[in-house]
Amino acid sequence: MNKLSDELANAWESKTLIDLNNFDKNEIPSTREEAYEALNLFYKKIKQKTVGWKIGAVAKEVQIEEGFDGPVPGKIFENTILPSECEINYEDIPFSNIECEYAFKFDQDYKINDDLVNNLENIKLFTAIDITSSRYEQNSKSNFNKLTQMYLGIADHGNGGKIIIGNEIKNWININLNKVKIKLNINNQMTEPFFTGEKRIDPKISLKAFIDEFKDKDIAFKKGDYLLCGSLIQPYNIKEKDHININYENLGKFEIKII
Repeated sequence: MNKLSDELANAWESKTLIDLNNFDKNEIPSTREEAYEALNLFYKKIKQKTVGWKIGAVAKEVQIEEGFDGPVPGKIFENTILPSECEINYEDIPFSNIECEYAFKFDQDYKINDDLVNNLENIKLFTAIDITSSRYEQNSKSNFNKLTQMYLGIADHGNGGKIIIGNEIKNWININLNKVKIKLNINNQMTEPFFTGEKRIDPKISLKAFIDEFKDKDIAFKKGDYLLCGSLIQPYNIKEKDHININYENLGKFEIKII
């Protein structure tokens, strides 16, 4: 996985794209373990400060629908975090989607194990936006099946892009978070694309899924780290010059301008 991690690090630093047609079959991850190997090598090579993790595709219904064998995690780079009112250069987020999420913020260092779910009253929760992205030429990525595309997405920083942290949700444990309505105003067109039912994952379930994925690996949350918990909406494909306003019912708002 050395070639893939090398090219991903170069692509992130130079804001270029990778043509996967230039890779041999054995240079493409074919298992979750190989995807993590490429991801870990990528982080060592790019040497960016990280401030937590994100996890996507937590819902089993979504995994089955997409042909995945589990969730899609990645770290959060400190220099990709933006305020709730921001402008983003379209060229910085190729092939991007916007996802509305919740984000835990950890008040101290925590080992990633099952004991973590017993400390929820000491952990803060925020509204958040994950703007996913990709450093692959999409035509070359589409040559692979959905499962391999997912492995490639894990290797590529978990489809990382930009992260926007919104308002803290006070007393969040006593709020029915799955009932919160999310409204998007995109270029003056209103939409309510929020998930319901089995696709709508409570952040506590996302935390448990993250623990299950990583409790046997030597990682931990550091004080101040975030965990983004997966999309609450049908992801929206961002276009150049989009003006996006997002309203979490009674919890906070975002305004994002794509330039």
